[in-house]
Amino acid sequence: MKKKTLKTLISSAVTALVAAAILPVIPASAADQQTKGNIDGYDYEMWNQNGQGQASMTPKAGSFTCSWSNIENFLARMGRNYDSQKKNYKALGNITLSYDVEYTPRGNSYMCVYGWTRNPLMEYYIVEGWGDWRPPGDSAEKKGSITLNGNIYDICKTMRINQPSLDGNRTFPQYWSVRQTSGSRNNTTNYMRGNIDVTKHFDAWSKAGLDMSGTLYEVSLNIEGYRSSGSANVKAIYFNGYIPPEPTSEYITEPTTIPEYIEPDANGYFFTDRFEKGMGDWSGRGPAVLSSSDGFDGSKGILVSDRSDNWNGAETELDPLAFIPGNTYSFGALVKQDSEASTPIRLTLQYISGGEYYYDKVAEVNAPKGEWTDLSNTSFTIPSDATELVLYIEAPDSLTNFCIDSAFGGVKDAPSISDTGTHSVGIPGNEITTANAESKSQIIGDINNDGVINAFDLAPLRRGILKMMSGSGTVPANSDVNGDGTVNVADLLLLQKYILGMEKKFPDPVTTTRAVTTTTQKTVTTTTASSSSSSGKNLNADIRKDMPAQVPGGAEAKSQCKVEKKTYTCKFTGKQKSCNVILPPNYSSSKKYNVMYVLHGIMGSENDMVNGMGVQEFMSSLQTSGKAEDFIVVTPNMFTSKTMNGPNGINQQTCAEYDNFLYDISDSLIPYIEANYPVMTGREHRAITGFSMGGREAIYCGLMRPDLFAYVGGACPAPGITPGSDMFMQHPGCMKESEMKFRDVGPEPNVFMITGGTNDGTVGTFPKQYSDILTRNGVDHVYQSIQGGGHGADSVKPHLYTFMRYAFK
Repeated sequence: MKKKTLKTLISSAVTALVAAAILPVIPASAADQQTKGNIDGYDYEMWNQNGQGQASMTPKAGSFTCSWSNIENFLARMGRNYDSQKKNYKALGNITLSYDVEYTPRGNSYMCVYGWTRNPLMEYYIVEGWGDWRPPGDSAEKKGSITLNGNIYDICKTMRINQPSLDGNRTFPQYWSVRQTSGSRNNTTNYMRGNIDVTKHFDAWSKAGLDMSGTLYEVSLNIEGYRSSGSANVKAIYFNGYIPPEPTSEYITEPTTIPEYIEPDANGYFFTDRFEKGMGDWSGRGPAVLSSSDGFDGSKGILVSDRSDNWNGAETELDPLAFIPGNTYSFGALVKQDSEASTPIRLTLQYISGGEYYYDKVAEVNAPKGEWTDLSNTSFTIPSDATELVLYIEAPDSLTNFCIDSAFGGVKDAPSISDTGTHSVGIPGNEITTANAESKSQIIGDINNDGVINAFDLAPLRRGILKMMSGSGTVPANSDVNGDGTVNVADLLLLQKYILGMEKKFPDPVTTTRAVTTTTQKTVTTTTASSSSSSGKNLNADIRKDMPAQVPGGAEAKSQCKVEKKTYTCKFTGKQKSCNVILPPNYSSSKKYNVMYVLHGIMGSENDMVNGMGVQEFMSSLQTSGKAEDFIVVTPNMFTSKTMNGPNGINQQTCAEYDNFLYDISDSLIPYIEANYPVMTGREHRAITGFSMGGREAIYCGLMRPDLFAYVGGACPAPGITPGSDMFMQHPGCMKESEMKFRDVGPEPNVFMITGGTNDGTVGTFPKQYSDILTRNGVDHVYQSIQGGGHGADSVKPHLYTFMRYAFK
């Protein structure tokens, strides 16, 4: 690959994390599991991306069975291939497909009639049923509806930009007919029989204005899955008018929930893993490696090593026939670590709800060095709508290796292993340490009172401080971590540094007889308080009336800006970092300016947003014409790592280092700009926006520090602010969906604007998902959808054009 091509790929197509919402038929790579062939005129294929998880397909003439679990992308299909005839569908006569299928989806999956046309290239779906997600999603272009074979179908169009296809990477449309009511339910065995007039669907698409002039490649019955599990028994596939006989009275025609459930043993356990003969059903989470080690009582246990991120650990899937959503259970294990004086170890439940991943803390203990510790909760309720349950153990604040023994899951109030007497607790060196039962409210810095000082204490302290800034709340006394008798942003910054290891202890408290108060804000840097006398106003309603999807002609003028490269010391890392300061036309050092921070995409640098996205051109046009307030732009390098000089790929570690930019901009970059340039201070004079990963970080910084920014935006923001998954990784999230708000915690921005393109093949629908979360949380904002917009300038420029015009008004 040429160097220029690689740079283009990194700066555009890979500038954010990919969201795989629609599953194409991708030519197999060497790592893919793929089988294909023909039986008595029926072509079939099974494809399992990267050979991940377990997948199988057993084909017969006109029927097949298949199953999948823990896969990335999976499909199994069977039908007829018309490619050799090189004919349009109209020349092939009336094509119908009838089916008789038992279909059991568990998560993101659908059953459909599927195929392609060539010249022009097009991929199509006629969707009969699905699991927990209705394709093709909200961003599809609606083309009407049609009633066929007793069902109402919505007709939609989506676009794939430079994506794998029958003929290599191409840009092509996808046409959809999707039943308004699914013929299947999730987590259920569905008995489905039907007749599909394929030709009539093609006619309906043509009538709706979709191009059906190509030659037909295939018509197949298709089962697809994405990061899910399930199975199907395709009993029969019939073509060209043959309809199977109606079922007899013995045949079950309505979906029936699988009735078999696993009963616990006599002690109330569904599983107890002693690890005497290996890992059992446990596996490494992320790159973590599991190996046999000494156990609690001199027998065997598991050693979890090679953890490259805090969420790496050991995991096991929970059997859905034993652990039922909405019911309460016991979970636990014995854990030990030997590398740190003490560190939290956590038991977590991962599950899917509404198509999104969630991570609920089941139990957490502060594990002392060299001591077996009981990590358990005998009364944990699985959320009622949870699916795909995975139980895992992690060390959230450390990369330490740790050991596990005697893991269990059982009925509510089943005793933890430390209470059963099944181990020799009295053996020297093998005593079990239980969680501290003393009152935790007196631990300075333990804001959420769980007995541990960690990152989970930052959010409640932030909320408390912002509530008090608005005069609507208080904080507990142990929030005064710097001991000066007041609680303010200085305490939040110190707590962050303590958790990150930058500070080893808190200062001794100042002796005082008065209660903790925040009536006097103690300012530690220029970033902690606003000097603006204006309270600002919400401009989102104005923007909704004035946000063109295409930049008007003449809005981009030849740049009259001056770019200055600067270096500063990042207090978080102790390293030198670079940024560009873009000075507007007619810049004068005797004048005070607003400041807009514009952030780049993943794998990029401070130089990426200087050219190519219209930043200088919009600054020159809008400020000289008086259509925007005067401001300078700062383009920083977001990557903020103590140990790395740059990203090592698109992975959890890289994303975490980008998230650290929150500390750099608040503690170092803003003070540097305000000390070296004639700028106004206070949130009313600061704006932040960005592209892709920069959009994610701009929104994240705006949410975490509303005291710093009154204007917040993001163009094509990448996933990861909240928990979720894309084809690269599972994102633990910087905050829960319920925390993605300002209400009751601080001032909302005067402008909060998110822009996404409907044909963004890189971040997919994540921008819209962020908007939906904000809507559910009652956060006023603007969502701009760019029809046909991709992951690049065609979506970024409309965003910047509007955002720059309304910032600082």
